[in-house]
Amino acid sequence: MSPQPPKTYLITGTTSGIGLALVKELLSQQQNVIATGRNVSARFPPDLVSSHPNSLKLLELDITSPLPTLQQKATEAWGLFPGGVDVLFNNAGMSAMKSCEEASEEYITQMFNRERERGCGGVHLELNSLDPLPFMSHYAASKAALSTYIESLDKEVSGFGIKVVGFECGGCVTNLGQPRDTNHAAGLLEQQTETVYGEGLGRLVGMFMRDAMAYMPGDSAKVAKVMVETVEKLRKGEEKVPVRLVLGSDAWESVKQKVEETGKVLETWREVSWGTDREGVRGGAESDYLRAVSIL
Repeated sequence: MSPQPPKTYLITGTTSGIGLALVKELLSQQQNVIATGRNVSARFPPDLVSSHPNSLKLLELDITSPLPTLQQKATEAWGLFPGGVDVLFNNAGMSAMKSCEEASEEYITQMFNRERERGCGGVHLELNSLDPLPFMSHYAASKAALSTYIESLDKEVSGFGIKVVGFECGGCVTNLGQPRDTNHAAGLLEQQTETVYGEGLGRLVGMFMRDAMAYMPGDSAKVAKVMVETVEKLRKGEEKVPVRLVLGSDAWESVKQKVEETGKVLETWREVSWGTDREGVRGGAESDYLRAVSIL
């Protein structure tokens, strides 16, 4: 049997962390990779570029760019390898701490725009995260929006042979949270003034600074390997992959706690919830509706 031709993967946010780990994993499997990011030419490891001249292409891409720019970049990416793009990994994002009421409109817009990008391919993968921590409300909101977007998108495009998966990862040791440049708020604690939130914010920052490793048990290389294996399962139809896949023991425990707590709250407040129905109607959601929103 002749070897299968390589697939082409487009990955955002590839200059470090999980994005870079994905690039390395795919190149080790002789796949084609389009590695993107802001200032990617300057920040991407030069040894990877020189050692993979035919299978690795760099593409400058700021995912907060206007839609026409993103469309132009998508067209450019599509022509870098024969056959276009087979798999899109949306990995880029930003993280910063700020109280709800102190965040500016510009800050909020930038946070949500980081989670917004258009792409195409046989498999569309989103890197997501969990936990609505205090002082990370806008980050959590952008990720919550992405999670529900993934579920809806998967249902919408499944008829075209496109599968969408959201990877909800626990903590991995990356440089997310480190300063990038003066024009982007990625990971920066914005200049804090004396506010009523100072003490609470200080406790949260201190918690992570004391022992960051304690909150980040994940291995980026292992995460990347599982993601690539998941793509292969999808392509070959070997196994039904969930639309949202949790990676990491810390993420698994966090999700389990959230599910169990939500179940307890639902049962405790069931009478109140059901008591708001109109008189004389059959209670509960219609089966067609429940099927439409199911993630199984």
